[in-house]
Amino acid sequence: ELRPTGICGSGIIDLAAQMFRAGLLDFRGKMVPDRAAHLFVQEDGIWYFRLVPAKESGTNQDLLIGQPEIDSLIRSKAAMFTILETLVGSVGLGFDEVSAFFVAGTFGNFIKPESAITIGMLPDLPRLLFESLGNSSLGGAVRLLQEPEVVREVSRIRARITYLELNVHQAFMNQFSAAKFLPHTDGSRFPSVQVQV
Repeated sequence: ELRPTGICGSGIIDLAAQMFRAGLLDFRGKMVPDRAAHLFVQEDGIWYFRLVPAKESGTNQDLLIGQPEIDSLIRSKAAMFTILETLVGSVGLGFDEVSAFFVAGTFGNFIKPESAITIGMLPDLPRLLFESLGNSSLGGAVRLLQEPEVVREVSRIRARITYLELNVHQAFMNQFSAAKFLPHTDGSRFPSVQVQV
């Protein structure tokens, strides 16, 4: 059995969700070392959570994740949620009107909706609405090569694409700031998470 040497992006999402549920991250995404002091170390004034002790890691060093990495995740998840909210709102809909939610990309293939919802990255929708598409761009390219008649469908879709410039949406920055909390400053948007915390 291989010993761990790091953590992937979807693993960081799972970790942050579990830390939040356990009270090891507060609503601002800040580490709470008082809850489990043996799991945290501080170096140069920065808190780190010990994922794997040195004796169990493939690097023979503690595997740590620091507050700066969590802060980066918080900004990224806030941007993703705000973009989703802006896109859905731009067509006059709310998340409650979404009947299917497709998560594309190889990275998206490994994101667990439950974890992403817990940290406020994805909207709090029934979990059955989420479907992972995997590497959909590669799948589309393969389909296009195998079925040349698909070109018409691609052209039809391409003609309907609208460009949405987020930096001109006044509400975007306000919504982004509100989304930089776990799961969000408006807890009513994440009712299932309120029960878990």
